[in-house]
Amino acid sequence: MCRWGCLTTDTTYMCKWCGTRYCRECLRGDFYGQMKESNICRKCNQKRCQGKRVEYYPKPISEDDKKNTKKPSKNSPKTKSANVQKKNKGKGRKK
Repeated sequence: MCRWGCLTTDTTYMCKWCGTRYCRECLRGDFYGQMKESNICRKCNQKRCQGKRVEYYPKPISEDDKKNTKKPSKNSPKTKSANVQKKNKGKGRKK
């Protein structure tokens, strides 16, 4: 639930120009009334105002997810393209 009363969560963003916090779903924020559009700030009237998302809690990584992440091993074979030797072009005599 956002702080302005709508039922959605994790929708609070901050204007990247003036720092005003607002909810993208209910279009309410730290100002009087509602925003006309979700990409125009009500306070500073700037377009493309959506900044970073605030007041949310990222999903915690479980132990199973930590185990499933694959990392390349030290003894893994290198790719063929990494072992290709460069040819001398234009150097030396032609036979």
